[in-house]
Amino acid sequence: MYAYIARQPIYNSNKEIRSYELLYRDAYSGNVSNITDGDAATRSVLSEATSLFGFSRLTNGHMAYIHFTRNLILNDFVRLADPKEVAVEVMADITVDAAVTRKLEELRKLGYTLVLEDYDGHGQYNAILPLINIVRVDFRRFGREDQRRFARKLKKVPVTMLAEKIETQADFDAARDMGFLLFQGYYFEKPRLLNKHIPTLVESPYGRLMNELLRPSVDFDVCAQMIQSDAAMTYLLLKRAGFQDNFGGNVLPDIRRMLIQMGLGELRRYALLLLARENNAMPSDEAIRQGCLRGLFIERLMEKASMDATDGFLLGMFSMLDRILDTPMQRLVEGIHLRDDLKMALTGEAENSYTPWLQYVILYEMSNPNLILPELPVQLSDRECGDLYTRCFSDADELVNNLG
Repeated sequence: MYAYIARQPIYNSNKEIRSYELLYRDAYSGNVSNITDGDAATRSVLSEATSLFGFSRLTNGHMAYIHFTRNLILNDFVRLADPKEVAVEVMADITVDAAVTRKLEELRKLGYTLVLEDYDGHGQYNAILPLINIVRVDFRRFGREDQRRFARKLKKVPVTMLAEKIETQADFDAARDMGFLLFQGYYFEKPRLLNKHIPTLVESPYGRLMNELLRPSVDFDVCAQMIQSDAAMTYLLLKRAGFQDNFGGNVLPDIRRMLIQMGLGELRRYALLLLARENNAMPSDEAIRQGCLRGLFIERLMEKASMDATDGFLLGMFSMLDRILDTPMQRLVEGIHLRDDLKMALTGEAENSYTPWLQYVILYEMSNPNLILPELPVQLSDRECGDLYTRCFSDADELVNNLG
């Protein structure tokens, strides 16, 4: 499986590259944005640009323009980006209010370059224009009179003006005469699709974290450093633990506190769900929900049997990972610090004490009264088992919905 990012250069009036815009591309549709969740798209671009592609290789040392939604600005996700590397593109559909204005003021003071996307001259932007460094004007959307009118207004702010969707020499000449200093469009270069093979489970950011959490003796300092090295992981895990107010500062102490407060069991569960969601090869989250449901059901059946249920969730969730990640189970478990008996139960290499629990849950999902369920060391009536499964179903929905 491959990850994709589109890159389009931004030029100055001498036709020299000054920066690049990084654009989300759907891993399943090829060179198509296909954005259904703006927050997730931005998290994906920033995370993959940082940990998979590498900013220096993507932009050759130039600044990268990346879209940020209102939600990610207000929740301070943007502060996980390095202001020396990333220019914050404020989407044109943002609702400008006191909260947004306050956040943009903070970002400007922290040294971020703020870019207003697709300016249309509307008065709703007046409150934030003094905070903006660069304003983009679409030369395909507006005619010359509107373009000149916008240029006259923006020069009074003042801001640097960027003419986008420049497709002809005439567009370039007109924009330059109006005072635009930056230019982007097909006249120079179309967005270029870049791809990178997504590493194996144990090589991916969430896989490395999960592997560390599966060690017999977990080093929380190592885990904290792994989390801090990935912007999306830091955002999601700190947000989950309620420490998001410190984004952009020294987050290592907060990450350590988060690990301690969440506890190893809950942290393993959450990290495994994030691993599945962030690397999901399926068109929806349904397989993740099913894996979560399996894990909770096995875990609680084991608890009913007064057994150690530590590995119950891992067994159920991992049993769906081959489908979720579109990777053979044998390859998935290579190099992972899962216990050998768990690996053998998952791959089917040999039956052991975990095998009946996994078989029971898989057969129970089929809802076929003619199937004979394996014997388990727990005495539950059909009604009790059904009630337990229904509660797990509801809890699985809640866990997946709250991933962020």
